[in-house]
Amino acid sequence: MIPPLVASFLLTIAASFLIGIGLRDYYEGEGKYDTFGTVRTFVFFGMLGFMLYQLPGIGPFVFLTGLAAIVPFLIVYYNNKVRQKKSPGLIGVLIALLTYAIGPVTLHQPHWFVVLFAVSILFVLHSKGRIRRFTDRLETGEVVTACKFLAIAGVVLPLIPATAPTTGALGHIFTVLPLTPRQIWMAVVVTTTISYLGYVLQTYLFPRRGMLLTGLVGGVYSSTVAVLVLAKRSKGQPGKDRQAAAAILLAVAMMYLRVLVLVAIFRTRDALRVAPVLLVLALLSAAYGLWINRDAPPEPAPPADAPAPDAASAPLPPAPEPGEESFRRNPLEINSALFFAAMFMAVSFSTKYALLFFKEMGLRAMSFIVGFTDITPFVVTVLQGDLGIDRTQVIQAVVIATASNNILKAIYTYIFGTRRTAHLAAAGMAGLVGLSLIYALILL
Repeated sequence: MIPPLVASFLLTIAASFLIGIGLRDYYEGEGKYDTFGTVRTFVFFGMLGFMLYQLPGIGPFVFLTGLAAIVPFLIVYYNNKVRQKKSPGLIGVLIALLTYAIGPVTLHQPHWFVVLFAVSILFVLHSKGRIRRFTDRLETGEVVTACKFLAIAGVVLPLIPATAPTTGALGHIFTVLPLTPRQIWMAVVVTTTISYLGYVLQTYLFPRRGMLLTGLVGGVYSSTVAVLVLAKRSKGQPGKDRQAAAAILLAVAMMYLRVLVLVAIFRTRDALRVAPVLLVLALLSAAYGLWINRDAPPEPAPPADAPAPDAASAPLPPAPEPGEESFRRNPLEINSALFFAAMFMAVSFSTKYALLFFKEMGLRAMSFIVGFTDITPFVVTVLQGDLGIDRTQVIQAVVIATASNNILKAIYTYIFGTRRTAHLAAAGMAGLVGLSLIYALILL
């Protein structure tokens, strides 16, 4: 068994060594050879920070003193670099300071965090082109929107009361709702964050996506919107019926995974029970989609000898196709969040009184009806609302809602897509609807 102090010291050396190698590889890739320090320099930086911090009684003070002693040498190096009219980048200096801080981190944090720290440095260091292309595509307005939403989620959410008010107009509203103010806003934060992940993936990370990737990534944002877009695209791109149908079924598969994530977040104790059925339905949908796509002609790829675009000339996302505007709507916009909150409250109210007047039959009917709209507010309502239903009824309601939502998607494919695409996709969705209803109404 290695003593904890020795293990921390060896980890400091290993992390500093890897960072030094990573920086050297980065410089060689950039064609820069007259640079700050070698691999040994960074190992010494890590060792120095570790040993100074370990001095009995005065460690933290001496560590800061050592940092103050190192900084002038870094300033001299940087001034000389600028004087020689080299690149004014601070990469070497910043990584040297980060390496110096590894020692105290290994002594006070779990060792997995030190590994994560070192890997993060190397990942960011070697992702120059990807980061540049991503930020070139990023619109300033969306950054501001994301910042506003993060402030609301990180600052306002903790201030919202966990219990419902009992007086005034708000008190009257919450007497008929099975939710507290914090539950409502937590639902907004969680669901829009999941949608935002899909939005970023399909708008910025995969702007030149084919049909299959549109279904897969778009399903994270909204499977219903993805199906609508893909159905319209099948008419605009003749001969792509199989690809469009396969992509629609991949979007349906992502719907099941999205619902499973919501269950895991809001009702963790039931996630293991509902996971098998949702995963099986997702796998069946994806497998059937890939099966019908087996004979489809491959989508055209860029020529092998085409030069890769550099960061400065990276293209912006293509203009949205007809019907695709909603795919490009940022789900973190405040108006979108408030609209979802209003929908969530309306669905919660309706569900509560459907249960009150019609008992189990009312919950089943409500589950089926909401499937023809956006099922997320209803799913979150039954997962965290105070409705007085047991876990079996919760799972039953969720599965029925996904079944009727697939009926809506099949209708969309017939209205907006080609007949060939609709027949192929609807056959798979009909099977999913049947299996879902059998499980929810007979097997549960």
